[in-house]
Amino acid sequence: MNQHIFFCIFFYPLALFGFRPRPLFMSHQNHWYVIGEPRQFSHSRPYKITIWGKNYVVWKKKTGEFSAIDNECSHRGAALCGGKIVNENVMCPYHGYEYSGDGTLKKVPGLNFTNTPCQNIPAYQVVEQDDWLYLNTVPQNASSAVEIYREPEAMNPKFTKILIEAKFENYGRIVSENSLDVMHIGYVHTFGNREKPSPVSETPPHRVNDTLQHYRTQYNYTSGQKSVAKKVFSMKQLTIENEFILPHTTVARVIFGNMTSTVITSARPVNMTHTMLYVKTYRNYWNGPGNTLIGYILNSVGDFITTRMMTNTVNEDKSVVNGILMKDMDGKFNMKFDKLQNTYRTLYKKFIHDFHNDHK
Repeated sequence: MNQHIFFCIFFYPLALFGFRPRPLFMSHQNHWYVIGEPRQFSHSRPYKITIWGKNYVVWKKKTGEFSAIDNECSHRGAALCGGKIVNENVMCPYHGYEYSGDGTLKKVPGLNFTNTPCQNIPAYQVVEQDDWLYLNTVPQNASSAVEIYREPEAMNPKFTKILIEAKFENYGRIVSENSLDVMHIGYVHTFGNREKPSPVSETPPHRVNDTLQHYRTQYNYTSGQKSVAKKVFSMKQLTIENEFILPHTTVARVIFGNMTSTVITSARPVNMTHTMLYVKTYRNYWNGPGNTLIGYILNSVGDFITTRMMTNTVNEDKSVVNGILMKDMDGKFNMKFDKLQNTYRTLYKKFIHDFHNDHK
């Protein structure tokens, strides 16, 4: 057997699946991660994106489509993100090798070559949806259907949204669980109800989608004195719909009267100790038709207030979440309103990643 082909068949897969924290089951639908907003990517250069300690190179083509492949050149392992975009391909900065969006080695400067499988690089699906860009960490398969959760607010013209992002210094599951914890609101956030931190009633978590790992619970909650619902709109009671979709999407829909504020979060575990959190906040108040002066003013003021409030909220969360040690994250006991995050934790360990099993 030719030595080059022998290397391709037997040793390249070992390098491809080398040790790193990886999802337990490579189910395509459970491994979509937000990597940013489409506007943050230009077609003039490649970008490095890290998920679970693995580096990908992402670039935007002039057609507006996005490509993603492993960041390591298959020749000598140089980081492709340090290269250039040439002829819609990513060019390695070391020897000028060019790779197409499907990971195929297309050009070796100064040589005529015959492409072999080990020269190619695994490629990954990148999808744009509702102002977020998603990357699937399961190697691309043309038959893989794209199924990403889409919040109903995204399709409702009555809602306006703002987007922010933040860096957390902790394990991704801890960051997402925080968004599912209704009891921390009264003590961590200025708008919470410290006098009555517990919901008045709850609907236990239940599955709402047969194909996605999507669960929901509902609480009736007494609004805090400093909350928008109470302070601005004089609403005493709230309904909170809390949801999660594996791996890292959470929904917190706060309903008061005819008004709704919906916070969507999506966490991207950079590695075991650092996480990027992307936050999308919808509202159907403080807004108006964008094609009128009054509507423009209302939207601008509403966006400013909402962005400031959400930035403060995320910073309040960081002040606590960043201090939780991974060895202590499961706690020693549970209480009445811990059901949703416990459901998330159980499914996360089963389908995504179990930190404690990796560290036994």
